[in-house]
Amino acid sequence: MITTVTLNAAVDRTIEIENFMLGQVNRMQRSYIEAGGKGINVSKVVKSLGGDTLALGFVGGETGKWIAGRLQKMAIKTDFIWVDRETRTNIKIIDRSRRQTTDINDQGGEIKKVWLEALYQKIRFWAEYSKVMVFSGSLPPNTPKDIYRQLISIAQEKGCKTILDTDGASLLEGIKACPYMVKPNIHELADTFGVSFRDEDEVIKCCSNFLDQGIALVVVSMGSKGALMVTKDRTMKAEALEVEVQNTVGAGDAMVGAFAYGIHEGYSLEETFTLASAAATVSVSHGTTFGLANVIQDYQKEIKLVYPREKGVK
Repeated sequence: MITTVTLNAAVDRTIEIENFMLGQVNRMQRSYIEAGGKGINVSKVVKSLGGDTLALGFVGGETGKWIAGRLQKMAIKTDFIWVDRETRTNIKIIDRSRRQTTDINDQGGEIKKVWLEALYQKIRFWAEYSKVMVFSGSLPPNTPKDIYRQLISIAQEKGCKTILDTDGASLLEGIKACPYMVKPNIHELADTFGVSFRDEDEVIKCCSNFLDQGIALVVVSMGSKGALMVTKDRTMKAEALEVEVQNTVGAGDAMVGAFAYGIHEGYSLEETFTLASAAATVSVSHGTTFGLANVIQDYQKEIKLVYPREKGVK
């Protein structure tokens, strides 16, 4: 089983507008809501690919009930910790004319110590039944910055392979637990280390910061420029397919979900990487991956891998 952990779940409301104008009245063309938060998005991708997945994390109030109900309809198992506050709502504004997405994200509410203790217990329990555990997303206010390090350590003690997808201080703390894989996007990587990349060689070299910590696999998504996968032994790049972009929200989560699935199923790194790149492509071109496993498989056949370096970052 693949378990995902979402500390800052959300209801994502997406609004589509033609030619969005700041400071003026805008008329929406379409609006819809989805259960969100990065780990929850990962579970949806795993389920789309036919995997067995469980979603953990904090939810509360009417929005929390809606998220739980939505996932139940998608046949995704949950074991949430229920808190005495409303789960946040995020707004995504898609300008269809410019093909731009504007995110307005709520920071979420504080998590009490008793809820954190309950989470530790659930991680210990479900790690016994999980082959892969994914930790992803932002932290609620005043959550300990090292919480991912603590949670990853618990999961790995039970033999889980762990994946971390976050940024900033929580990423730098989380890698101290040496997860199996990390997946920042190129902007998160640059912001976390306070650098500006001039070319792919500099991105690859920056990945050595993770490999030196003992992390086996680093994946950096780069939007229209594709994605890089770096290990101690080799570096691969998946070239992006040219598709009409509908919605970029959740593309990185699609990649993480497919990686989790491929790792769980014992796929080769090449097969896993092409599957993950195809899932991200379907996410941006269709706005979702759910129910589109056959489309992902079709795109996977088109993904081209190139090898910028024969031996990792060395």
